[in-house]
Amino acid sequence: MNIKKRCIVTLSCVYAIAFVLNVIPSVTFPDATIGPLQATASVLLVLCMMGTCVLNDRVAKLYVTALLFAGVTVFTLHSFETYVYDIVILDALFAIQYPLYLLFVTPLFGLNFFFNVEADFIALFAFFIGLFILAIHEIAMMVSRRST
Repeated sequence: MNIKKRCIVTLSCVYAIAFVLNVIPSVTFPDATIGPLQATASVLLVLCMMGTCVLNDRVAKLYVTALLFAGVTVFTLHSFETYVYDIVILDALFAIQYPLYLLFVTPLFGLNFFFNVEADFIALFAFFIGLFILAIHEIAMMVSRRST
């Protein structure tokens, strides 16, 4: 098994662990407690995403791109939802944010151990983490092109 496949398997396992550990605290946030175990799982996920993106892996880049989309969508729709309600078409649009939040923001919810902010701002942090990782990916691609 080559190094890229090992990294994808590792990323998938760490994602699953981070998701399982953070799903209950993210759904019941104001009442739930976020501990060091959830924070460690989220930090490990960020480190694994960075590592796989440095290896120029397309699957990791796809996940980071989806994380960017989910972060900005969840934050924008949640912010807009507080001002506009009781319109059926917009309610259907606002429903998109919940699966995106569960799939992409929940594994990173343990980072709230350090920030202690509202749930929609964790989505914004996930967006900025995705931008940072995507920048690392592009820098690694430029370096690999120049060295060959």
